[in-house]
Amino acid sequence: MIGQQRHTLKSRSFLRAMALTLILVLLNIAVYFYQIAFASPLESRENNLILFGANVYQLSLTGDWWRYPISMILHSNGMHLAFNCLALFVIGIECERAYGKLKVLAIYIISGVGAALFSAYWQYYDTINNQIWSDNTVYIIIGVGASGAIMGLAAASVIYLLKAINKPHPHPVIHSKQKRQLYNIIAMIALTLVNGLQSGVDNAAHIGGAIIGALISIGYVLVSKKSAMTSVSITVIAVLLLALAIHSFSFSTDENLLYERQFIYQEINKELHMAHK
Repeated sequence: MIGQQRHTLKSRSFLRAMALTLILVLLNIAVYFYQIAFASPLESRENNLILFGANVYQLSLTGDWWRYPISMILHSNGMHLAFNCLALFVIGIECERAYGKLKVLAIYIISGVGAALFSAYWQYYDTINNQIWSDNTVYIIIGVGASGAIMGLAAASVIYLLKAINKPHPHPVIHSKQKRQLYNIIAMIALTLVNGLQSGVDNAAHIGGAIIGALISIGYVLVSKKSAMTSVSITVIAVLLLALAIHSFSFSTDENLLYERQFIYQEINKELHMAHK
């Protein structure tokens, strides 16, 4: 009886420890099923994603800033969803144990939204430098998925583990385990970035998410022994800086961008009109 009680308490404790990660995974799964069941009125999968809130730089940088958070919970297909949920589950649990739920939630959201903004502006910058507009063709790149946010959590785990393994007088077993975890996460980040070199993968979001996650977590790690209010202040500063970046870069008056924005919405509205006939 006592043994059963201990087992139940351990199970409950484990579920509490991973509750946020589990909620985030289930949220991504639920939104995906909502996508395919209720938010796909058009024949084109890409246009359905744009309609629902995918990150498209011509739209995001001309006023549709709401696409940054929405695109985080959208996925292009079942395989994309499965890989992201698996990565989130593995990294999220350890990150949640290290930082706690509120800090992990802040890292996840700020990294994900910031990664989407970074990706949109990177694509815009790349378009200008390659003079793609000169051929009068509208090229649409769709960004969806939680990978930017997951890379933020991965970078945060690296920062935490770097501090943990450099503590004086470490316990040999714990120290060895932490080093293995650190090498595994670094390897995962490297593989993700290398894989992102192939076409069709939004590597800009991966890089942006990792940088933002690392910066926020450095702040948390540096003040880990100080008051909770200091951690709250870091979170507020990060949110304000992100809001400032969104305001600065997401309301462009570039004529080419505005033309392409109008063209994209016209095409979507045409397809919607045809679908309702």
